[in-house]
Formats: sequence, structure tokens, C-alpha cells
Amino acid sequence: MSPFIFLLGLVSARTLLHLSFLQSPQSTVPITIDSFPDPQKNDLGFWHGALENLPVTYSPSSVTLYPSDPDQIYHTELSPAQCFDLTPFQTWYLHITLTGAPHFSVSLNQNNIFCTPRRNPYPETWDSLDAARYSIRNASGTEIYMPLSHFHIDLSRVVSVSLGGFYQPYTPVKVSKIELVPTPPGNFPIPPKLRNGVLRLACTRPGSFAFGIDDGLPWLAREVMEILESEGVLATFFVVGRGLRDRRTGFGEFYRKMIARGHQIALHSDLHRKMEALEDKDIDDDIRSNIATFQSILSIKSKYFRPPYGTIGARTRQHLAKHITDPQIINWSVDIEDWMWADSETPERQLDAFYRDVERGGNLAVMHYLSPSTVGYFREIIKFVKARNLTIMRIDQCLEDRDAPLFSL
Repeated sequence: MSPFIFLLGLVSARTLLHLSFLQSPQSTVPITIDSFPDPQKNDLGFWHGALENLPVTYSPSSVTLYPSDPDQIYHTELSPAQCFDLTPFQTWYLHITLTGAPHFSVSLNQNNIFCTPRRNPYPETWDSLDAARYSIRNASGTEIYMPLSHFHIDLSRVVSVSLGGFYQPYTPVKVSKIELVPTPPGNFPIPPKLRNGVLRLACTRPGSFAFGIDDGLPWLAREVMEILESEGVLATFFVVGRGLRDRRTGFGEFYRKMIARGHQIALHSDLHRKMEALEDKDIDDDIRSNIATFQSILSIKSKYFRPPYGTIGARTRQHLAKHITDPQIINWSVDIEDWMWADSETPERQLDAFYRDVERGGNLAVMHYLSPSTVGYFREIIKFVKARNLTIMRIDQCLEDRDAPLFSL
């Protein structure tokens, strides 16, 4: 359930000398990012390719994607895993030509402040638009025109364009061009930018660290609470509505106690499905039910949401913003990888994963209490974070939310 991991650029920085991006933004000549001349690199000379087991086939001047899951993604880099400044082109448009249904998100990915894949998070964040809203069919296929101004990221730190968040029906998509153009055709209708929330993978408060703990097993809940109490730290729990409603779990009582002790309780969907794969009505229904369950059982509201499996696309983000004011969508930059190692023959590899991500600069964690081994390591990783002179707090506090309880380092 880890977020997608970028690959390093496969070419040297000398390629920058040949970039067509060195044109003046006043030029009217389109800038081709990718027309798929080579399976290994795009027109800029940088890496492009598929992640999360997305099958693809290349042919001269196109790539065909065969999606079956919203986590699958195709990237094309604007720089060799560094930062590219698109601010001179902020009035331009991203143009994509394809055949097939535009049932996916287009993302512009923002690099971290160090402009390197060796620091977490990588990337730092991204903004996504629903391809279907920006597309028009014609005799030759589908044309997409997206204003760069609709991507609410730091355009001075762009690392790639990506296609992901595929949703049903899953059908092949043949992409023939990704480029920047100064203006779309005169008859092309540009829709308004929809509110869609902020995606966060890291704390912003200097010296802070936060644990985002997703749902777990009822019989391990008390041990988690006792560890947090004895270590004197607060955490954020992302809670699924269905488990909260099930009286047999005791989660209602448990999370009411956690609220009384100062911990943050946040949304984690109602049924823990990959929401981007759902129909629009089902996304709406799931969010509404999660919100209603919080209000009826815990008597709280939350604008914080962690997508199940970390899967997030434009449609889910837009639907969250319909029901929540200023939604904060929380993924992570530290993954203990309990989903991979907790019940394996080498559960100690959870520690390796956690230490690695913290040492790379990650400061917002994801973990569960689904296994005794993970809970058994919890105190150890808390002490590891403290030993690095990081102060553990709730996620809303580490993000310097003005509505969060006051916290002084």
C-alpha cells in the first residue's frame, strides 16, 4: 500500500542543454514532452515508463496503456528526477492526444525542496485533474487541454507529468502526444477548476513528526493506547466507518477514549475500498456515510482524510471537497511496511523500512495495529524518532493547522 515511487532519470544533466524548454515562453511553438519515440525515454531525453504493474506496449509514436487498477500510473519526466521551473509557462496548457476513454487522472508532480529522489517525500505532492472534464472527441480521437494554472502546486519544482487514477470501465488507452501549448483551439471549452483539497505527505512544522495510524484489531487497541500514554505522545487515527458502527469491535468506546486523551481522529472512508475505482455516486455515498458515522458515534467532524491504500485521484479529491470544507488528504513519507512484513518470516524488516524512511527525511508515518509484531515494535520506533530530536504530535499539529490544539516544541 505504499505510494508510488519514482524512478531515477536515465540520462545525464547534459541533456538539459538540448531541451526545447529553453525556448522563450512568448513563443507560439508547442513544446513536445513526449511523442514516445523510444521505450526508455521521452522527447526531452528523460525517463518515461509505467509503475505499479501497469502493462504497456510501445509502437512508433504512441504508447498503449492497459489499466486494471487505479494505483497504476504512467510517468514522463520533465527533468532527470530534479526540479523543472514551469512558472514562465504558467499561462500555457498541457495538451494530450489519445484514443480510448479518458477515464483517468492527469497529475503534475511537485518535487521536494531538495529536488532529489534521495529525500522523502519524493515527490512532495501533486495535483490531479479528471481527464474526462477537459477532453473533447473528434474524428481522430480525444484531445485534452488543461491549463497549467489549474494544477495547484509549486510550478517551480515540477518533476513529471503522470497518468493514473484509472477508473472503470478499464479499457486500453493509446496516447500519442503529451506537450505544452500556449493556447487551445478557439472552440475548445475549458471547464472551471473544481475544488479538490490538498494532498500532503509530510509535516510542515520544523522538528515535528506524526504517526498516522490506520484501523487495526480490537484486541490490540488497548496496548496501542497504553504505549502512547506511557511515551507521552499524541497520534492521529484514521478510522473506517463500517468498523466504527460494528458494536462488536468496541471501536466506538475506544476512539471516544482516544479523543478524551487528546488524540486526533480522522476519516478513512466508510468501507475501505479503492475509491477512485468506484462510480461517482458510490464515492459520494461512501464519504457521506463516513462523515455521518463520525457525527453519530463520536460527535466530531474532521476535514482530514486518508485514502484507503493511499489510492487517490482527481475524482475522489473533488468529491471530498463537495462534502468537506478545505479537505486535507493525508498520505505519508514514512512507511513501516507492516502490510508486507508484519506476518512474514522476517517481521523485523518493518524496523528497517521505518528507519530508512526517517533517515531520508520522512516525518509523517503510516502504520496499522493489525499484527502483534507491529505493535511490539511501536515503542521502539517512537524512541527512535525521539532520539533524532523530533517531537511527535498529531497530524493537524504537525501541519500547523490553526484549528489544531496548541503545541509548543
